[in-house]
Amino acid sequence: MTARAERHIPAALGNESRHQPYLSYGVATMRALGLFALAVPLFSQPSLAELADKTTPLADCAALLASIPDVKTTQDTLIEDVEGGCRATDLSWAESSYIHYRIDEIVLLSPDLLQTFEAGKLSAAADLTLKGLRIVPQTGSPLQDYIISLSSTGIDLHLAYTTDPAERTGAVDFELSAGKLGRLSLSASLSDFDNSDVPLSSLTETKGTLDHFEASLEDNGLFARLFAPPILSTLPADQDPRPAIAAAQEAAIAMLASWPETTMPPESLAALSALIRAFPKPEGSWTLSIDSEPGLSLESLSSGNLSALSTVIAGTRITATGTPAAP
Repeated sequence: MTARAERHIPAALGNESRHQPYLSYGVATMRALGLFALAVPLFSQPSLAELADKTTPLADCAALLASIPDVKTTQDTLIEDVEGGCRATDLSWAESSYIHYRIDEIVLLSPDLLQTFEAGKLSAAADLTLKGLRIVPQTGSPLQDYIISLSSTGIDLHLAYTTDPAERTGAVDFELSAGKLGRLSLSASLSDFDNSDVPLSSLTETKGTLDHFEASLEDNGLFARLFAPPILSTLPADQDPRPAIAAAQEAAIAMLASWPETTMPPESLAALSALIRAFPKPEGSWTLSIDSEPGLSLESLSSGNLSALSTVIAGTRITATGTPAAP
C-alpha cells in the first residue's frame, strides 16, 4: 500500500509539469498541498457487512505483507501481529529495476486492518510509522551501489489520521524527518467529505474542504535532496533551467501579491516570497498556516492552479514566517 502511494507522487508532479511551458514554483507548492489533501480517501469507512460479501479477511500480518506486490523480505525480517495492527522489520520493495527502497521498521495500526486491507479499503483511522527508509540504487556495479549507499540518508515518516464519519470531519498529521537534512511536518483539519464511490485510481475526485492547514519546514538540504529533483527533472534537459525557474518564481509571487491583505498580510507575503525565491534550496526555518472560514475545496487545491485558487480565496487567512539559513 505505502509503496504504491510513494511511487505515484513523483509521477503526479511530473505529469502536470510536462504539460506546462515552464516550471511554476507556485503551482508546484499548491500541488504539494493538494497531494497532502489527497490523504482524504484514507477517511472512508466501509460497511463491514459489505466487505464480508466481497472478501475473506487476511489470516495475519504475514499474509498482509505477502499480498503487497514487490515487497521483499530477508532472513532477518520480523513480521508480527501487534495490538491494533502489524509490525515488520527489514523490508524492501522495488520502485523499478534501477531503484529499490529499504525500510528498517514499519508499524501500521488501524481498526479491522486485516479485513479492510484485503478488500482494498481503508478504515476511518490509522497510524503509520516508517523508520529508516532508504533508497537503494541498482546500478549493476556492487562497488557503485556501495559508494552511493554511503551518502544515503535514512528517513523516518509518520502519518496519523482520525475521522468522524457521521460528522464527515477528519484530522491528519504527517511528519518526515531526515536527520541532519531537516524535518517537514504537515497537519490539516477537513470537513464536508464526499468520497463515496471514488476508486483509489481516481483520488482527485474526492470531495471535501480544507478548513485548517499548517506546515513547518526545518531545512538543511532536505528539499534539495528529496523534493527538488522530481520537479526539476520535468524541465528540458538541454536548457539552462535557471531563467525558467526565475520567471516562474516571479510569476507566482506576483499572483500572491495580488491577493488582498485581509488574506495575506505583507509580512507573510514577504516570507512566502523569500521561500519561493530560495527554490530549489530553501534552507532555513519556515512555517505556513492557512485558515479558511468557508473552506478551500480539495478540488481547487489538487489542481495546483494558483489562478483557480484565487477565485475561492475569500475568507481565507494565510500566515507565513521565514528565517533563511545564514550564508
